[in-house]
Formats: sequence, C-alpha cells, structure tokens
Amino acid sequence: MSGDSNIYKYMTTEGKVCGDDSTKYTMLDYLQKSTGVFNQNGMLSKGEVREIKRRAQDGEKNLWHGFISFNEEDSRLIDTPEKCIDLVKKTFRQFFKDAGFDPDNMDLLCALHLDKPTHLHIHYLFFEKEPKVKNKRAAGYTYRRKGKISMEAIEKMTERLNAYTLDDDLERKREEMMNVFRKDKNFLEAKDRDIVRGWMTDLADKLPRDKPLYYASKEMAPHRDTIDMIADWLILCNPEAQKADEAFRNEVKTKGAKLREKMGGWYKAQAETELHCVQHMEGFTELGDELKALHTIEALEWDYRRRLGNIVLKHVRDIQNETYTRDPRRRYKTNDKALKRNLTISARKIKGITNGLFSAISDLFTPHTRACHSRLQEIEAEMEMKQKQEEAKANVNEKPKSKYYWGK
Repeated sequence: MSGDSNIYKYMTTEGKVCGDDSTKYTMLDYLQKSTGVFNQNGMLSKGEVREIKRRAQDGEKNLWHGFISFNEEDSRLIDTPEKCIDLVKKTFRQFFKDAGFDPDNMDLLCALHLDKPTHLHIHYLFFEKEPKVKNKRAAGYTYRRKGKISMEAIEKMTERLNAYTLDDDLERKREEMMNVFRKDKNFLEAKDRDIVRGWMTDLADKLPRDKPLYYASKEMAPHRDTIDMIADWLILCNPEAQKADEAFRNEVKTKGAKLREKMGGWYKAQAETELHCVQHMEGFTELGDELKALHTIEALEWDYRRRLGNIVLKHVRDIQNETYTRDPRRRYKTNDKALKRNLTISARKIKGITNGLFSAISDLFTPHTRACHSRLQEIEAEMEMKQKQEEAKANVNEKPKSKYYWGK
C-alpha cells in the first residue's frame, strides 16, 4: 500500500472497474462518481480511503489480499454496488471470526471488477486496525506475526459464498414466517414486555440500594426520563390503561392552554409556587387529599408523572432486593454450580416481579389517572369561578361615568 504500484491502485484501475463492456452494467454511473471501493458498511469516500491507507502503512502488520470470482450465471448477484455490499456484509464478519480475528478490529476494502463480464469478481484487502496479541518480548501488544489463514476458515467462507448463490427458499420462508410473527399481537406484546423488563433491570443496577426511591427526590433527577419512558411503555401494554392515560393527557393539554390564556399572570405565579411544592413530595405514593391542594394544571400534570414514577420505582426496588450479586471478595470456581443456581433463582424471581406488574397495570395506574382527571375538572371549575368573582369585583369598583350618579 506504500509503493507507486500498490494493490489499491490495481483494485481501482478504470479498465478493471469499468471494463470494455461496461455500458450494460447499472453500476457504471455510480462507480464513476465515487472511489469505486466499499466495505460491509457501504461505499467508501475518498477521505475514508485515505484513512485506511494511512492505517495500512502505520506499523508492522500483515495485509491480506484475495478475490471472490463468480461464474457467468451467478455474476448477476454482484452487478450492482448494493448487491456487493450485501454479500460482504453477510459473509466477511463470520469469516473474520473463523480466522481468529476480532471483526470490530478489522479494516476491509473491496472493489468490483467488470473487465471480465463472464465472471465478475470482487477484490478485497483486509488487515488489523490495532495490535491485539500480547507481546512476549516487550510490554504492550503486537500484530499477528504469521500471515497464514487456516484452510478451515477458507473452506467455510467458500461454502458460505456458494450458499449465497443459491435460491435459498428456506431463508425466504423463514423471513415470511418472521413477518407473520412481527404482526402478531401476542408476539409484539411479548417483545414489548422484554424491552421494559430490560430497562427496569438496568435502572435497578444504576439506582442506590441504601436510600428510599422517590420520583421527586434529587437523586432521581438524572433518571426521570427513563422512569417516565418505562411508565409510558407499561401503559401501552394495557389497552384500558392506555385509553385512560391518552384521554387524560389530551385533556390536560387542551385545558392547560385555555386556563393560561384566561388567568394570565396570577395563574403563572400560582403554577410556579405549586410546582415547587409538588416536586418535593417525595414520600407520597397513594391517592390522598394532597390532590386538593393543587390548583394549577401544570402542578397536577407533574404530580401525575410522579405518581406513575413511584409505581415504577416500587417494582425497581423489588428487583434490587431479588437481584443476586457476586461477592467481589470471593473467588468463584470455573462453572460454579452454586453461582449458577443463585443467578437462575434470582432471574426467575425478577421475571415473576415484572410479570406481576404487567398483569396489574390497569389496577395500579388507572386509579391515579381517574383521580387526576376528576381533579382536573374541579380545577377548571374553580378557575372559572375565580375569574367570575374577579370580574364581578372589578365591576363593583368601577364608577359610572354619568354626572347624575349620586352613589354613596
């Protein structure tokens, strides 16, 4: 890659890339506007190619070069850039694994040659980005010393490429079956539950175990977006809870804008005061009289999120209590049976906790939705009444303009 005549120059030679009979290939215009080289991620820009060339010349390392040649019948499978990239994406990663490489540590550069239309072929070049082998003679790491790729890895790659040329009816049927599953209600519900279960487990790992978990506490501030997201997804898992939640949020949005416009500065000042209070109601989780103390929709909306968040955090605490953690001071045996048993029991209990949550979503969330909805109606009525009182008071204090008015 460092000389005037190098493999990259050969791979991108116009005569090789285009060929004499190039006008019949749909990729010609595309290649003429690009560098003509690609990897598993797509076409490579000139800047990306410069970086690959720089890495190839940096330090002592092996550079492997080869080609994949298709016969005339199968050449149709690689006659466009998209087809070539798809082939590389589906085959090279496993090839790197079979050859003992780290796939994420490899630079790959490919080019399609059209100079022999009867058998189109792809030239490729790959090498390790960073040394990964421990250096026995000195500190640090070195690149793989020997450049030999095992015949077993090559044979597997050849088999993989031959399979790619077949009309894989089995793969097509499998994809059709997966599409059916993806549209199935039960499949989608199970998938959503797995996602939520994973989020709750991750959150349990991040939150402190020695402090109470309250949505309004300062410690929860960095995690509130995640807690809100989990609550939203849980509600989506239950049609009844979803319907009630959606109706409440739409009503909050509509009436909030209406009251802010009506009440002006007084309402804004009241909202700021109540928000400060409700944001520090750490211990409140049950429905109670504290709702009656809220007179603005902004405070009610935040309190609604707090209530749902506290439900999530209660179950996150249960997950923390049932999660088995390894003792950092203990050295475990390889394939330790006791460790496996404890981890299995822990996972089973956590699944039971989340399954119980999924089955009780409506009972846990809907009462809070209904209570906040009722309070929302009351707030609107109270605000309208207050506005009428203010208007009546203003009318009484206003003096008539008539000169014949002899009021006291």
